[in-house]
Amino acid sequence: MRPVFRPLVLALLAGLPPLAAAPPESDPVLVQGVRAAVQVTAMDLDVVATKDGRPVDDLTREEFRVTVDGRELPLDYFTRVTAGTLHGPDLATASPDLVLETLANDAGERYVARQFLVFFDDAHLLVRDRPRVVEALRDLVTRLSPSDRMALVVYDSSPGVLVPFTAEKEALLSGLARLEKKAPSGQAWETQFRQQQNALRAPCQYAAFSVRYRNACDAGLRSWSEQVEARELGSLRELRRAVAALSARSGKRVFLYVSRGLELRPGQSLVDALGPAPLAQYDFSVLDEFRQVVDEANRSGVTVHALDARGLAVEAADASQRSPTLLDPFLSNQSRREGLAGLAQETGGLLLENRNDFTTSVDRVYREASNYYSIGVTLSAVDPKKPVVPVKVTTTREGVSVRARLSWGAKSAEEAGRDRMEMALVTPGASGDFPVAVEVAPSRKGGGLGRRITPFTVRLPISALTFVEKDGVRTATLAVSLAAVDDAGAKSEVTTARVPVEVPLARWEEALKSEFTYRGEMKTRTGNLRFVAGVRDVASDRIGIGSAPVRVE
Repeated sequence: MRPVFRPLVLALLAGLPPLAAAPPESDPVLVQGVRAAVQVTAMDLDVVATKDGRPVDDLTREEFRVTVDGRELPLDYFTRVTAGTLHGPDLATASPDLVLETLANDAGERYVARQFLVFFDDAHLLVRDRPRVVEALRDLVTRLSPSDRMALVVYDSSPGVLVPFTAEKEALLSGLARLEKKAPSGQAWETQFRQQQNALRAPCQYAAFSVRYRNACDAGLRSWSEQVEARELGSLRELRRAVAALSARSGKRVFLYVSRGLELRPGQSLVDALGPAPLAQYDFSVLDEFRQVVDEANRSGVTVHALDARGLAVEAADASQRSPTLLDPFLSNQSRREGLAGLAQETGGLLLENRNDFTTSVDRVYREASNYYSIGVTLSAVDPKKPVVPVKVTTTREGVSVRARLSWGAKSAEEAGRDRMEMALVTPGASGDFPVAVEVAPSRKGGGLGRRITPFTVRLPISALTFVEKDGVRTATLAVSLAAVDDAGAKSEVTTARVPVEVPLARWEEALKSEFTYRGEMKTRTGNLRFVAGVRDVASDRIGIGSAPVRVE
């Protein structure tokens, strides 16, 4: 089997050698902020309650109504989170899954750390868009507590990690400063859009009167739609991977999506800008991929707040809030807003739009990440055959509005392992439930133009695995995942292979003091890379993570 890594790692050739003797190692302590590999036992929902725009913090369990898949269910768990701290009356009222994600302060109280991931969708941003958001994020960084973590991720035709998950404010502020110095590719897209609009104005205007004009209009629109579709698919793919990385963090998971919006029906903006066109409906749609991002977030307990970086859409009375002249319909029409609003509404987040100053909006995001209700029901009340079920949360108190995610689903162990890998790709030094060592040997030629073949070795203690005995042989099964990330943050795809580990009973005591060794080769590009290996013990679903930096010449 030859799994494929793209774009960094092109192929994997794996082999399974015998056991190698080594001294036993003890399990590492999980890095703070990383979710433990445990089986989900409850459907947890984070709920924000407001009245007239102000938070409501005195609702009781009896005032909530939860409908799952069209059926109202009683609450099994209820707790209020205030300033990040759980209030019960006691922890017995909180979901056990939530308690596992909490930390203890000096007073013995349990609190929920905040995990922020800021995603700059530079493929859809203009140079003038980012400063208004960056300034607000600087203010947010200065307010982070010692237990908070934040990562800065950029997608600009290719993914990049500006700053991995960290509590270091200087690193985050430095990352924001570097971001401001680089022009987003959305600027080039705007120029191309204007050129397409000018080139197709006449053909589409006279398409009803001439076959030649109609064909030219149709060909031009379809060509542009194909380009936009490729851009949107790239953004959605990296959005989903970023959400997966955040889902492996422990605590309150907050995703800030900075963009001008996606075209869920690629090409629609150009049609809208050209006016009536001969094409009634387009063949291009990324709605399925968009739904996958929403499901990823809701199944991971990730709240997405969408920041529409376009600024004010209308003239304001206050000159300080007045935006420059509006751009053409491609950058301001309703089709762009659809994706932003959908991400926020479906995941219980906020759509922050029509403003040139995001400071108060980001402040609201921070406060909502610290003050909310955590309610839940046991999984026995949920249909296990459905991967995703619709959810609706309401309150009986008059005048109070509540926000929560609109769907829920449990993740499989395989998906949790993938999430841990995505998190490790954006978190150097991330560890897991047991130690994993990655070694990389010198590369050699033979991988093709501009490529090298790089041997690697993954090692882990036999004692960390779960074995089943049959016919005098003890067997464990591993799911070994591999990926790579370069020094600019561009990531390969994650590939996974199942690997059996067999130990005869006669060698059992010897094996417990040994390591299992997994060897293979990867075709890689040259440059500075970090290889990441994730190993899941299938029987227990425990996951080990290891990585190694390497310079490929």
